[in-house]
Amino acid sequence: MKIGGIVPVPLCLRKTMAKQGGMVVRNLRPEVYEIFEMTGFVDFLTIE
Repeated sequence: MKIGGIVPVPLCLRKTMAKQGGMVVRNLRPEVYEIFEMTGFVDFLTIE
């Protein structure tokens, strides 16, 4: 898995949170969810 694919996530999250918004991520593969856990994204995103 290439980590470069995760770079847009914090950029989009920062812009969205600045506008008092939120992000929902759906249908993550288990290995991607694991990376989100390691990076702390699960604390800021709604994951369904």
